[in-house]
Amino acid sequence: MSSRTAVWAGTLAAAPLWAVVERAEAGPYLRRDADRFAACLRRPDVAALSPRARFGWLVARHPEFRSLVHYRLTPLPWPVRALLRALWRPLPTLHLGAAVIGPGLFIEHGFATTLTASAVGADCWVNQQVTVGHTRHGQPVIGDRVRIGAGAVVVGPVRVGDDAVVGANATVVQDVPAGAVMLAPLAVPRPES
Repeated sequence: MSSRTAVWAGTLAAAPLWAVVERAEAGPYLRRDADRFAACLRRPDVAALSPRARFGWLVARHPEFRSLVHYRLTPLPWPVRALLRALWRPLPTLHLGAAVIGPGLFIEHGFATTLTASAVGADCWVNQQVTVGHTRHGQPVIGDRVRIGAGAVVVGPVRVGDDAVVGANATVVQDVPAGAVMLAPLAVPRPES
């Protein structure tokens, strides 16, 4: 199937979902999410598409994006949401349970990822196998433009400042200043006995 045919087919298949998005309060957020996905995927061909075609392409190819669409459409009546979820299935191992997620969220791979923060800011990037979750003391607050690497864990009532980076496999249980880079310990060889 040619690229043009794939875009056309994705746009056509997602047309009913696009119609719902256009009428929903979350429409502007989802357009921004789609723009951010295209930019983060480094796909200028997708970024150059019309908003409707870009949305269709992402819905067809990225279950992470479909999960984000369903999160944004949560205010709709449950029968409508159930029908949309049956027709455009989200990624089953991606859980978006944050109270607030700002526009422009990009989820790369999203496999085995849980995002249950009090708030997630705008233009964040989350990789696979990430856990952002609560303890009995509270939930994290993630700032704007934060990047969370694969396998990272951010738990408890912590604040991750704007423009911070939580590296792969890092565990964050204390506040992270704006612009900071949090890294996991490097693996070292076991000494021979």
